[in-house]
Amino acid sequence: MTGDLDTTEVIDSILPALHTDTRANLYFWTEADLIQWMDEALKRLARKACVFVERSTALNSVKGQAVYNLPDAHEATLHVSYISTPLRAAGTIELEGRNPQYQTAPGTPDHWYEGLQGDYTIGVTPVPVENGDAIPLICAVYPPDLDTAKVNTLVTAPYPLKGYLEMSVLAAAYGREGESEMQDLAQHCRSRADMYEQRSEEHTSELQSLRHL
Repeated sequence: MTGDLDTTEVIDSILPALHTDTRANLYFWTEADLIQWMDEALKRLARKACVFVERSTALNSVKGQAVYNLPDAHEATLHVSYISTPLRAAGTIELEGRNPQYQTAPGTPDHWYEGLQGDYTIGVTPVPVENGDAIPLICAVYPPDLDTAKVNTLVTAPYPLKGYLEMSVLAAAYGREGESEMQDLAQHCRSRADMYEQRSEEHTSELQSLRHL
């Protein structure tokens, strides 16, 4: 089940493993270090697996326009519709085989494709002939940044992610060179975090298959 995970709880839970009872008494690390490592772990998981998925309704058709900018924090496009009709994902070779003028031919879109320049865009074909039609997307996204000022501490994610963040932060803390370095412990925590990543990646291919529905 997905809800709001308060990342301050992650820090609270690992303080004993860092040999302290409060953030103020951290000796080898700072609270800012812990927040940074949590943020890096979230971004790494977002890149490796489609854990953070959102539906965006920000795009609307423009008559004669084939290509549209993707939402901020976009990582991967999983599904595209035109109004309420699902569009099929297609590559350049397939589209050119159907119609060499697919980037300009007008009509009601029935396929979508990735931006041709590797930028954060998608295209639809045929090219819309109406303004204002909804182009809703289902996207894998990056989670909001965790900042040291703690303006944002919430992450919309399954609660088991808390364990992943705990292991990732401890791995980074004890893997950093210095007096606190304990590589055996860091490697143990890293291996446990890797297990979370592996299980998350197992679902990625299933979500990516939505592109072809």
